[in-house]
Amino acid sequence: MTDDLQTAAEMLGADAKWLAPFDTPDPFNGDMRLEGYLCQKPDRRYGALALLRVGGEPAPQIIYATPKLHYPFGKDGQFHFPPVQSIHLYEKLDGTNVLAYRYRDAGGAWHLTYKLRLAPTLRNSKWGPFLDYWRELLTRHAALPRLAEASGCHVSFEMYGARNTHLIAYETDLAAAVLFGVRAADASLLGPFQFDPLGVPVAPLLGELRAGEDPVERYNALRAEMESRNRPAGEEKLAGTEGAVWYVTEPGGRVTLWKCKPESVEQIHWATGINKAAVIATCWNALETSDTLNYDVLLPLLLEEYQPDDIEKFRPHIDASIAAVDREFDFRRRVWAAYDELRAQGLSIQNRKAEVMRALSGQFRRDQMGHVYAAILRRGD
Repeated sequence: MTDDLQTAAEMLGADAKWLAPFDTPDPFNGDMRLEGYLCQKPDRRYGALALLRVGGEPAPQIIYATPKLHYPFGKDGQFHFPPVQSIHLYEKLDGTNVLAYRYRDAGGAWHLTYKLRLAPTLRNSKWGPFLDYWRELLTRHAALPRLAEASGCHVSFEMYGARNTHLIAYETDLAAAVLFGVRAADASLLGPFQFDPLGVPVAPLLGELRAGEDPVERYNALRAEMESRNRPAGEEKLAGTEGAVWYVTEPGGRVTLWKCKPESVEQIHWATGINKAAVIATCWNALETSDTLNYDVLLPLLLEEYQPDDIEKFRPHIDASIAAVDREFDFRRRVWAAYDELRAQGLSIQNRKAEVMRALSGQFRRDQMGHVYAAILRRGD
C-alpha cells in the first residue's frame, strides 16, 4: 500500500479496497489540480473524498458527499425505521446528483466547486455535457453558489429534466433542486427544512408524519399511490415519479434518509435479486463518471447492491445490457450527426421543429422518430 493510499484509508476509516485514486482539474477554480482518493463504500462515506493535495501542495481534508440511500427494510421484508420525531416526505427526482462543496488550499483559502456521486469534480463526457448543463443552471439560480457557505455545509442537488433523462420522462427541459445538506465535520445530514435554500428550488414536499403515526402503513400506502400514477411513456420511460425519500428526524435530532420506490420503478422485494432493468440503470449511472463502459467499470457499482455469486450468474445478461446501452449511444451519435448537418443549413429544433423532423424522417424509421426527438432534446442544443 502506498503512503497516499494508507493516509486516505486512515482519514476515511475505510479499507483500501473501497478507495479509487484521482488527480483531476477543478473547472470552477482555474483547473487547479485536486489529488486524493474517492470512497466507494456504500454507506455515509459513499463518494467522500480524502483530498490530499490542492494545486500540488499538501492540504489533507475530508469532503463528505451524498451518502448511499437504503430501503427501510431488510432482506426478510421486516421494516427497521429508527425512532421518529417527525418525517418529511420528498419526491425522489430522477437525474444526476451534484454536490456543492468547499475545500481549502495549502494557504487556507476556500474554494467552491461541484462533484458527481463517484467523481471529485464535474466534467463533460462523451455520454453527456454535465458540466455545461450545470453552468447553465448556475446562470438561472444566482443564489446557488452561495448556498454551501450560507448553510455551513455541503449541499446535495439533483440535476434532472428531459435533457438529462434516465427512467422518468420529465416535461421540464433542465432543472436543479436542493435535496439536503451534508455537514463537513461528520457527514451528518440537514434536511432542506433545516436551512434557508435562498430561493433555489427544493425537491417537492409530498407530506409529513409525526411521532405516533405508523410509518410502515404510510410507506406502503405511498408506494401504492405512486404506482397507480405511473404510466409508460415510450422508449422504456415512465411518466410519473421515481419514488420518494423519507427524511426521518429522530428524537435526538439526527436526520436519516430512506428511499421508497413504486413497483414500476424497482422491484423492492429483495428476493427478486439482480435484473436487467437494474443493470441498465447502473450502466447509465456509471457513464456519468466513466468514458468507457464494460464489465470491470460496472462491477463495483453492482457489488453495492448484489452478491458476487449472483452477479457472476447474471453475467450473460450484464453483457447484453452493456451492449444495449452501447447501441443506444450509437443511435444518439447517428441522430446528432444528422441533426448537425441540418443545423449547418440553419435549421434547429427550437424554431423549425416540423422541418427538422421531416428531414430526419428520411434517415430513420417512422417508429424511431420519437426516439430521435428525445435524443436531440437530450443534447440540449
